[in-house]
Amino acid sequence: MNILKPRAMKTVTRWSAGGVVARANDENRIEIALVGRLGDNLWALPKGTPDYDETIEETAIREVQEETGLDVKLLSSVDETRYSFVRSKHSRLMSERDNPRANVKVNKTVYWYLMEACGGGFEHHDHEYDIACWVELDKALKQLTHYSEAKVAKSAARIFRKLNTFQDAVRLKGRLTTLRSKRMSDAWNDYVWRTDPELSELDAAEPLGLAYVDFERFYREDLKKSNRKSFKFAIEDQNGVHIGNCMCYDYNRRRTQAEFGIMIGDPEYWGKGYGSDATKTLLSHIFTNTDIRRLYLHTLSTNRRAQRSFENAGFRKYDHIWREGKSFVQMEVLAYDWARDNA
Repeated sequence: MNILKPRAMKTVTRWSAGGVVARANDENRIEIALVGRLGDNLWALPKGTPDYDETIEETAIREVQEETGLDVKLLSSVDETRYSFVRSKHSRLMSERDNPRANVKVNKTVYWYLMEACGGGFEHHDHEYDIACWVELDKALKQLTHYSEAKVAKSAARIFRKLNTFQDAVRLKGRLTTLRSKRMSDAWNDYVWRTDPELSELDAAEPLGLAYVDFERFYREDLKKSNRKSFKFAIEDQNGVHIGNCMCYDYNRRRTQAEFGIMIGDPEYWGKGYGSDATKTLLSHIFTNTDIRRLYLHTLSTNRRAQRSFENAGFRKYDHIWREGKSFVQMEVLAYDWARDNA
């Protein structure tokens, strides 16, 4: 008697791509975009299969944009997840090349990317899911239906934090001041200071000519953006009063340097060591926790008070320049010198 051996199941390899769209909210907490089917109580990261002749990156961007309605751009690759399943010969999704007369084992790889939103809106999402929305990271990790996607989201958040190192340092405490991440409640003070003629003159700038309602709108959008070259902090006194701001900008990863700026907006705090203390506090954080090895600045040659404050914090003069008819002193501080002076 001839015994028929079962035919080996055909195996095919397929791939898809998706993304973790991340942002920092007004409280500087990470949020990610999730898509959901409410009837099934299914929550997922947006992903999908390629159209003809698409690259992996093109597929990831298109699928995320279709399923969320957001315009997105890639920040970094994150991870790959792999799994296998058997697709029935009766499946309406079965491809002719997969042999529809038999069940097929599918080995699937999903390529994941970290992304940021640069436009669009959830109201434009397609009909594959019922809803697309921002969810705070801790809640999203519990809400995602598949554990593998929660792991991807967690990995993406770690990368997002590294790309936004300064914003994630929520509170840096000095002797007189505390530095914290910027938030919407700072908008009015910042508007008053940026429209003040005396402060603008000290900064060699023109007072801001913008209505507050417009300034507030731009301010809100700026807080939501992920800017890896500009890092801003609010300065508080010992009682939690917002007295100014400090920042690093034009961050150059290759040269490991950035430009430093500070403004004590409330004149009641001028000449009392608050500016030096805030500067020292930020320098300590930068040279201890980041790859930046040099900070530099320029200030008006006539602003002696600022120069004394910077020198007290560790900066040294190294040049003079003329810009738009005004004389500026250039100053710098190197990580090596800072470490030696603060050993």
